[in-house]
Amino acid sequence: MLFAFGLSGGCVAVPDWRAEPEAASPQAHCLALIGEMDEAVAAHDVGDAGAARVKTFPYLRIDRFLASFRHELAAPGAFEEWVGHLRWLDARAREIEAANLPAEKRASIAAHHGIAEPADLATAANRCGDLLVKAEIMPGPGKARDALIHAAVSPSHYNQWQRAIGLYPLTNLGAVIGYARWKDENTRSFASPFVPAAKSDDVTIYKPAPRADAGEAARIVRAAPRSVLGLPRFSESDVAHLTAAFAPVFEIETESNDDRLGRPVWRHEDGKLLPGVDVTHPVATTRLVYTRFEGRVLPQLTYTVWFPARTLQGRFDLLGGRIDGFIWRVTLDESGEPLIYDAIHACGCYHMFFPVAPLVRVSVPEDRDTREAPLSPKSAPRLAPGERMHLRLAATSHYLLNLGAAERASGGAVLYELRSTHLPPTYGERSLPLPEGGRRSFYGPTGIVPHTERLERFTLWPLGIESPGAMRQWGTHATAFVGERHFDDPWLFEGAFAR
Repeated sequence: MLFAFGLSGGCVAVPDWRAEPEAASPQAHCLALIGEMDEAVAAHDVGDAGAARVKTFPYLRIDRFLASFRHELAAPGAFEEWVGHLRWLDARAREIEAANLPAEKRASIAAHHGIAEPADLATAANRCGDLLVKAEIMPGPGKARDALIHAAVSPSHYNQWQRAIGLYPLTNLGAVIGYARWKDENTRSFASPFVPAAKSDDVTIYKPAPRADAGEAARIVRAAPRSVLGLPRFSESDVAHLTAAFAPVFEIETESNDDRLGRPVWRHEDGKLLPGVDVTHPVATTRLVYTRFEGRVLPQLTYTVWFPARTLQGRFDLLGGRIDGFIWRVTLDESGEPLIYDAIHACGCYHMFFPVAPLVRVSVPEDRDTREAPLSPKSAPRLAPGERMHLRLAATSHYLLNLGAAERASGGAVLYELRSTHLPPTYGERSLPLPEGGRRSFYGPTGIVPHTERLERFTLWPLGIESPGAMRQWGTHATAFVGERHFDDPWLFEGAFAR
């Protein structure tokens, strides 16, 4: 059999659960189409790393949230819903990857498989994915289902081989000392009472363009029907209302253009095609995700903003470099009110948690050893009607300095746009137009934004994270140098916070 699928290229053995289809069958055609597309995606480095491919099931992808359910699928309809989510992740990634392939390669694959319009490549591949789910997985319990449950794991973004050759038990001591120093120097500001900033030459205030009522947002959450797996179901208009209602105000100390918000772009600089940030169009890319806490699935809203750079502070600045990013996340409780906020930089660094009373940080084992424990510099206030969270960010480093609630931004605030990463045709920064035509993701195939590497990668590589300090895609953020933690871990709050 000559079906090649996955990202390795060449021929692969047929899994023992897959009956070899007749050469002219729709199933054989679909496996061949998906295989050829995946080979092209790998060859042109346009793979989308937001969700991992599932081994031997090339039409499914998995993330950490969905992987957490793989042994909880006994309820009627649970397995079918779960597989539907895996299929949805692959379908969205295929649309992005097809858009980012060179036009001539799309045309070549389309012609080879009798697809009239190259623009319909992803549509055809996704029809095939749906067909293969029905043919291979849905007929009933058996080897295919068992193989899928076994294979549906999300990969760690820690490289254990790097830790092994880097003598991690010894080299992590430097990171322990450095992290303690950073905490001491950069969390003191949270002890000060928060006072909303006024616009000045030293502070730029960005507020979300759309207006939305938090009370209506809470009603949307409370009224949302729950799926068999417990996920609240929201319409596109519901999601738009939720993200608008809880979008924060950014108060950013401004020393240079590198401290201004913008939208990700590709552009030519000094004869090179490079990722950049256009500060004439402030944007926050948003996504709806989910977490698990106290036996419930809770919705989360994330907001990612980008800066042109973390300005270099000298020739040997370990932390500075091209492009910087900040991610703010709002986790809503069952009543639709914020339960906890947390934040990282787009490198996965500087993870901090801000619970809303009565939720509090509780003791965890990491508090008693050298691993990085969840850092909670202060509690976040409960929002009163009409209030938004205000976030104070430092110039240059873009560290979060303090936060608080206020009814409105001061006069002269700059409006920023909210853009969803889930909706076509652009999918946020996952598919951006190129100056000469065509499209490319802001992220490379491993989820790292090209040309954003930092000098610290030469000192921190033994800690097991690929290119420490570089900007990363959602789903690829390792957030602890000592120990292990992922930003999208569905059990992130479980055991560390209680109410």
